[in-house]
Order: sequence, then structure tokens, then C-alpha cells
Amino acid sequence: MRLLTSLLFLISFSSSVAANCSGPNLFEQRPEAERTALIKKAQKTPFAEGLLWQIEKNEVTSYIIGTFHVHLPEHAAMVDRVRGLSPRPEQLFLELTAEDQLAFQQHLVKHPELYLIQEGGSLIDRLGPKLWAGVVEQLKSRGLPPFMAAKYQPWFLGMTLMMPPCAMEIVKSGAKGLDVQIEKMAEDRDLPIHSLDTVESLLDILAGTPLEQQLDDLRWSLTLQGDLAAPEMIPAVIDMYLTEQVQLIWEVNNADFIEQSADYDDTARVVEMLQEVEDQLLIRRNTTWVQTLVPALEQTPSLVAVGALHLPGEAGVLSQLKNAGFAITRLPL
Repeated sequence: MRLLTSLLFLISFSSSVAANCSGPNLFEQRPEAERTALIKKAQKTPFAEGLLWQIEKNEVTSYIIGTFHVHLPEHAAMVDRVRGLSPRPEQLFLELTAEDQLAFQQHLVKHPELYLIQEGGSLIDRLGPKLWAGVVEQLKSRGLPPFMAAKYQPWFLGMTLMMPPCAMEIVKSGAKGLDVQIEKMAEDRDLPIHSLDTVESLLDILAGTPLEQQLDDLRWSLTLQGDLAAPEMIPAVIDMYLTEQVQLIWEVNNADFIEQSADYDDTARVVEMLQEVEDQLLIRRNTTWVQTLVPALEQTPSLVAVGALHLPGEAGVLSQLKNAGFAITRLPL
């Protein structure tokens, strides 16, 4: 998989941004015909809108909520809504529990070869002065020392740069995203909490690409995108999430990258990578998750909290559960 661009879309489309990333909603400033076309395209997708869903089979009722991974003030009301669900869930499924996130970090510490360049030149040498200068500016805006990042493998650097500076400040403050807040609620209720991903599966996606391919993707992404966090679109993504227009986030970002690629006569490569992103980071994970969720939700009332973009689409979690015989009902949030 061409990792860097895949990570770009994973982070951006999972809405890993924070509410103080303020500014104009650039989507609303587009020509009306362009906005209408993108909205209509999104609405053709199954389960295109909605964040909270009721899932029923065998007289067992469960719920799924599409999350936003970094803190928003609106999360407090969302957690209250989930806390009041009836019948109450008896277990929680997350992409990765806090315990497994710690295990992931510890695994990297024990195996630095997974995220550090250990042979040959650093990124300063491999990227060249022009591209590295752009990386340095992005690192400084996030308060990170460039000399450390110069030894990062591109996938790890990409994860760093794709967190906008404003979101980085929120993370440093300790404010928690919706996933973590829901996990805390489940802990307070002594509910069993399960991960849908594993450390091994995530490392296969994130660190499984040869270094030279990672470098090629990094050079290409920096040339095409510049600032990998695409901060100018963050206010629009926030608004779309809060108005539950989930699929529209995907369509708008896809359209933007295809438009940008036209300036470099590289549209075919962008289209190919968009398909890889969907296949590897959404469809592949959705399908694996549903294999776990189907037997669990058939027997035990559950709450599932995963990134919002995993919900819509023919291969989205909701469609796959519907195909497995579950009744799906949108609930007001």
C-alpha cells in the first residue's frame, strides 16, 4: 500500500481535528452548482448521513455511534445522549482500547526499526533541501524538533504532520475525543471493553510498506499537498461532522485532491490511491470488524464507537450489518 497518502486520508477523513481550528467553511464558499453536485453524489451512498444508529437482531438491541477522534465541545452532549440509551448496552467495542493503544506504543519503543530509519541517510538527505525545508516549517508550527523527526520513517512522520497545529494543542491540553469519553463512561459502568483492531493489523497497514516506496509517496505528497494536514478545510470537516453529513466529508476531500492533482498531471495516481485508501483503511478494516461484531451483537446488547467514515457505503459497517440480517434505524443525536 502507498502508505503516506493513505495515512493522509485516514487522519483527515476520520476527522482528527479540534474545534478551535476555526475559520471559514470553504465548502460553503464554493459555487452552488459544485456544492449541489457533491451533496447529490454523497446522498447516493447508503447510510450517507447520521451518526447514531440502533442495530437489532434476535430481539437484541445494540447501538453504533460515529466518532470524532479529537475533542469537540459538542462531545459532552453526545456522551449524555449515549449514556441515556435504553436498553443499556452491556459491552463496548472501540477501534482500539486505551490499553491496546498503550500496547501499540510500547511495541514501537521495543522495536524502533518499525518507525526509525536505521541505515543510510536521514530524511534531510533523502528529501533534499527544498522539501525538507517545508517539513521543518510544519514541525515548528507543531512545536516539534526537526532533528528528531529527520530519523523518522515516512509513515511515522506522516502521522505527525497530519495532526494540525490547532489539534496538537488540544491533545497536549489533555482534552479527550469522543472515543475516549465513551470509554470512560463504559469504565464507570464496569462494562467489558473490546478492541476491533489489533496491534499486528495496524502495524501491517502503517509500517508494512518498503522504505523507498514510503519515501516516494512522501515526496509526492509534499509536492502535491504542501501542508499534509490541509488546515484550510478543517472548519468545513467539523461542520459536516456536526451536521451528520458523513459521506460528504469523503466526497469533498476526494474532489479536492483530484482537482489539485490536475495541476501536476497526476490525476490517475490520486484516483488509484483513493481506491487503495478505501480498500485498505476502510473496507478491509470494516469487514474484519463486522466478523467480530455479528456474533457479538446477535447475543449481547452492545455499543460500538468507531470513526464516522466507517459507517456509510456499500462496504460500510452499517451496510455489512444490514446484509447480515440486522435491522438498522437512525436515531436523533
